[in-house]
Amino acid sequence: MPAEISIIIPTLNAAAPLPRCLGALMEGLSEGLIRELIVTDGGSDDTTLAIADEAGAVIVSGPASRGGQLRRGCALAKGNWLLVLHADTVLAPGWADQVTAHISRAG
Repeated sequence: MPAEISIIIPTLNAAAPLPRCLGALMEGLSEGLIRELIVTDGGSDDTTLAIADEAGAVIVSGPASRGGQLRRGCALAKGNWLLVLHADTVLAPGWADQVTAHISRAG
């Protein structure tokens, strides 16, 4: 069974906060929760896309627009669950256990 969650991160010049956001996702990878990482970019001119590429993200680009970026990212997602994060979001340790428990209850 494939992992459950597609992570979608809209970005625009998010090179500074993105590495911490991505680092916090590692426990979800080790728990087998994350099916894919999608970075939906609105035209960054910093190293955002290089960081996303190095992390193995699927990258989709288009005009800067929160709704448009989310629409493009969600349209690509293959997971049963979508987790949309701002690039400056750093999930707290233990988040994967809480998500696993929620998915089990929603079952």
